[in-house]
Amino acid sequence: MSAPAESESVAAIVVAAGRGIRIGGGVPKQYRRVGGQAVLTRTFAALASHPAIATIQPVIAADAADFFRECLEDLDPAIRARIAEPVEGGATRQMSVRAGLEALAGGEAPSIVLVHDAARPFIRPELIARAIRAGRDYGAAVPGVAVTDTVKRVEEIEPGIGRVVETPARETLRAVQTPQSFAFGPLLDAHRAAAAQDLHAFTDDGALAEWAGQPVVVFAGDLDNRKITQAADLIEAERAFSTATPERQP
Repeated sequence: MSAPAESESVAAIVVAAGRGIRIGGGVPKQYRRVGGQAVLTRTFAALASHPAIATIQPVIAADAADFFRECLEDLDPAIRARIAEPVEGGATRQMSVRAGLEALAGGEAPSIVLVHDAARPFIRPELIARAIRAGRDYGAAVPGVAVTDTVKRVEEIEPGIGRVVETPARETLRAVQTPQSFAFGPLLDAHRAAAAQDLHAFTDDGALAEWAGQPVVVFAGDLDNRKITQAADLIEAERAFSTATPERQP
């Protein structure tokens, strides 16, 4: 497992401000329990498995403080010590990430920042290491996996019906994951510039970096680094974490 140079520091922002209630159950998906622990608890533990991450900055909804405290109670004290006080997220994912960046900027800002979805608890140390290395080497990098289905770009001609405009070559496409990795200063500058222009709808930080003119590279993701988005994903996560051995979590 490689570590950054001694002069570099790494922080991770965990975006956990989404409502995530479409999955059912009345509790945001990041706070649902799988294998006895909340999804967010498992995400924190997974990120903390890489020793280079000095600080984990959570971003949560304003009314989620009780849920968040419950997540911390299930963590080892050594992991809790690396988790900063949560900050309140915004109305969009982009606004939430900026809140996390501004919180980090108010202290000892890191050299490299990873931005990770709270609902991706299956992240492994090897992927974290690749993310840190890519962010260090290129300044803006996102993990991606090959697209296996044929993809069509369409224009809607009536509700539910789209006319095919283009069929991109699968070989040129990647499905993007998190953690996305960036040099801290340029990403913060990009977020501030977008906010100044009242642009708040970027759905990932790679797209925002592209908008700001930063070259973005794609490094190898992990098919197992899946995101919990549907009820079936919770069922699969429950099975995976309930049967995993302590030595090898999913």
